[in-house]
Amino acid sequence: MAETLRRLFGQGPSRDTYLIIGSSVATTLAVVTIARLALAPTPPKKIIRSPRETLLPKISKQGQGDLPYPPDVFPGARDVESPYGTCRVYEWGPETGRKILFIHGISTPCISLGGVANALVSKGCRVMLLDLWGRGYSDSPNLPHDSRLYTTQILLAITSSKLPWSLGFSIIGYSLGGGIAADFGAYFPDMLESVVLLAPSGLIRDYHFGWQSKLLYTGILSESVIERIVRKRLTSGPSNQSTVQKLSKKGAKSNAENAVVAEAKADGNKHYSSRDTPLSKERPNITVASAVQWQIAHNEGFVRSFISSIKYASITKSEGTWAKLRNLRSKVVIIAGSTDEVIVAEELHEDAKAAVGEDKMEWRLIEGGHEFPITSPYLVAKEIGDIWGI
Repeated sequence: MAETLRRLFGQGPSRDTYLIIGSSVATTLAVVTIARLALAPTPPKKIIRSPRETLLPKISKQGQGDLPYPPDVFPGARDVESPYGTCRVYEWGPETGRKILFIHGISTPCISLGGVANALVSKGCRVMLLDLWGRGYSDSPNLPHDSRLYTTQILLAITSSKLPWSLGFSIIGYSLGGGIAADFGAYFPDMLESVVLLAPSGLIRDYHFGWQSKLLYTGILSESVIERIVRKRLTSGPSNQSTVQKLSKKGAKSNAENAVVAEAKADGNKHYSSRDTPLSKERPNITVASAVQWQIAHNEGFVRSFISSIKYASITKSEGTWAKLRNLRSKVVIIAGSTDEVIVAEELHEDAKAAVGEDKMEWRLIEGGHEFPITSPYLVAKEIGDIWGI
């Protein structure tokens, strides 16, 4: 360095020159360091806390009861802590009854299956419902929302009970929850008495996913960009326009957000008729649509968990996993909606038969779209009860 400077300055640089050069280098390094810190993306939170911590402490007990998703909507509420965050679980019904775990869909909290759960409790069953990670009152961990994470959540839920669920229980999964239930059944067949899949994901054919969904969810864009796009799709538009109206566009290619539409449109602004089982016996006016929109607004981890589920959970290409369901002690019960545009009944029947085997499945078709477990809970419970003999 000194030799170079002597060549440039003849007899060598003066003391002032050294000070100028040193100051310039220090300034440049400082500017580069500050720029890196300013431009570097903020690392995502390891755990995004649910409204249980971010909202409920600010609201009175009476105010909590008026929420679209009250924290005591079902009996037997508890919060299960773990290294992945805290998840909300409800458990009620006769302690000696048949044990049933319910797994809900991609966009709704667990209240979407409250009607079927209450109907089966009336048949003497013990039921457990949980909010999947990032939904309802469950936290969102910064991990791939794949079968490993969801299987762990199921094990956390059942082992938190005072009753011995691990000795044998049945599992009912709806939509994404059907794919999760199939994953669990494939690897824990001896733990399950029965697997019931309601309009399940896992075998959706590729042509249902348009180029926009593939662009969003195949890793081409950064996580932060994807989250902004999806959140805008779920929340933008006139304030009086529902989530269903925003996302339901005529002629649009079937995409991942269609599940939000299908699950949320079950009730819209209508109340359930008297012949339907309410989601909550104590609060018969609670609707899935209002709970979904409340969740989008108040569970800060929902969008992250929604996106991660689409990218990593069992949505499609699960034929190999489904083939393992042949090892269950009983036939797999699959119930589809006759007019379902998300999980097409004819395709599901054909693909499930090829994967599981016709002799290892019970197939039922119920009139209705993808939302049939929400709009026709008595009918779903009757079909299940008839198969189980209860």
